[in-house]
Amino acid sequence: MIQTDVKSTHLSVAGSIYADRTRLKGIIVAPKASTAATFEVRDGGASGEILFQMDIPSNSNPNSFDIIIPGEGILYRTDVYLTFSVGSVTGITAFYG
Repeated sequence: MIQTDVKSTHLSVAGSIYADRTRLKGIIVAPKASTAATFEVRDGGASGEILFQMDIPSNSNPNSFDIIIPGEGILYRTDVYLTFSVGSVTGITAFYG
């Protein structure tokens, strides 16, 4: 098993999580109150291939939640880029390495 350092980036709007080859290991999402959202994590920038997508339902009392990606994580060959197709969130922290 290859050990790599795990790093993190926090975003509250669409943008680059990491601009090189890496594996997405996990995500923490802080949703906004009463706002549904859908976010995608893409490989290749804002119009790149969607490798991870998640819907966040509206909730009057939202709680943060975490997603652990199994195995070695999702491989992003060029970069890791966060986009939103619906709504927005308070923040997303992504773990990669």
